[in-house]
Amino acid sequence: MRLQLFALSCVLSLWLVAVAQALDPEPVTFTTYDGQVIRADYYARQATETGAPMAILLHMYRGNRTAYQPLIDPLHQAGFAVLALDLRGHGESGDEDARARVVKGETAVFEEMREDLRAAYNWFAEQPGIDRSRFALVGASIGCSVALNYAADDKSVDVLVLLSPGVDYLGLDSRRPMREIKGRKIWMISGNKPKEKQALAALKKLAPEAKTEVLAGDHHGTHMFGPIPGLEQRIAQYLKANVGKPTNTTVFGSIRSKIYHLTGSGWIEQIRPWNMRHYSSPAEAQSRGLREAKNRGPNDRPGKANRP
Repeated sequence: MRLQLFALSCVLSLWLVAVAQALDPEPVTFTTYDGQVIRADYYARQATETGAPMAILLHMYRGNRTAYQPLIDPLHQAGFAVLALDLRGHGESGDEDARARVVKGETAVFEEMREDLRAAYNWFAEQPGIDRSRFALVGASIGCSVALNYAADDKSVDVLVLLSPGVDYLGLDSRRPMREIKGRKIWMISGNKPKEKQALAALKKLAPEAKTEVLAGDHHGTHMFGPIPGLEQRIAQYLKANVGKPTNTTVFGSIRSKIYHLTGSGWIEQIRPWNMRHYSSPAEAQSRGLREAKNRGPNDRPGKANRP
């Protein structure tokens, strides 16, 4: 009996150590195309045969990545590898010019944050044990607008959770990308303030298939974590249910292309790594407006090639 208890104690200790290590973030740094240095926290998953789905978290205006701390453990328990970043001009990211522009509320600097997210994806996608065909975004307040604008370009985003989305926070339009996003699952959540409910209704009209929910109280964005019991677990489970399952029918495209390529296509080798995007199946790619390439590569037919 003592031997059994000792063995159980050892197993439990090892499990607790593994959990503690898994939830201890790895501070990471990457650089955008325009030279902004972005700081983030990475929460890896232990390697599995299929790879972990990706979740990237985007904070509110004048916030930082630590706002998502309550969501990390539920996402980790749901199987996600997680990257929480400081957008340029916030937290530890960006130069002094970006910080000044954020304080002034210049719309252009928030438009540029789409590139922060693209650089985050490029870093994330290179990590071991990642399933690039399963990709989730969570945004709060202005982070919702950044997430929507990015997802309109990157059709490999599978699911979005938006906390307190607005139609034009700081001049950054959410209506255009909401119209353009196809074949993705979206859950929009707001507090009970009239302006937030109006924004939710306006965005719902543009994407009738999106799920919406108005919560009690006037909590905004990531301030919902804590006052709304169980919200973090609900978000994690929604993302898990809608990010898709591991698959062996992956097809490939590039970030702004409307064409996808089957496994074995010669065109795949010509897509630069930072432009490569993965889709779980041809049907998934088609639901997002992509069509299959007309040929299998440069040597598939003579004459002018159909480049990706």
